[in-house]
Amino acid sequence: MRIGISVLGSKRLSRTAEAVRSSLAELGNDAVLVSDLPYSLSAYDFLIFMTEAKGMFGGLLDAVPQMLAKEEGLMGKRCLAMLRKGGLRSGYTLRKFMEVLEHEGLLVVEGEIFPDVKAAVQIAQGAPLRRK
Repeated sequence: MRIGISVLGSKRLSRTAEAVRSSLAELGNDAVLVSDLPYSLSAYDFLIFMTEAKGMFGGLLDAVPQMLAKEEGLMGKRCLAMLRKGGLRSGYTLRKFMEVLEHEGLLVVEGEIFPDVKAAVQIAQGAPLRRK
């Protein structure tokens, strides 16, 4: 399965995304970080979006809606929304993140908050990649 991983955030989040990518590749998936390639997000079967809160009180980074608005062909794509735990309102930020993804036509099959790399890898490996 072709899995695209989109990361919007700090270098620390990029290292987490690389760990997720390699763990999914070990399971036999074709997983890539989409920031490294010129392909559109619509080229993948499943998408994983990773981000972090804007500040101590939550909120999305301004780049999240802007990046999604530029993409085409996202209608009906299945995705996993992942938020790195931080700040006081992680649940609120995750909900807003999922709303932005759904507004662009994506089908969010799961939304999770992760505190560290190990938890992020476990969440991604347990995601429902295929429809049942």
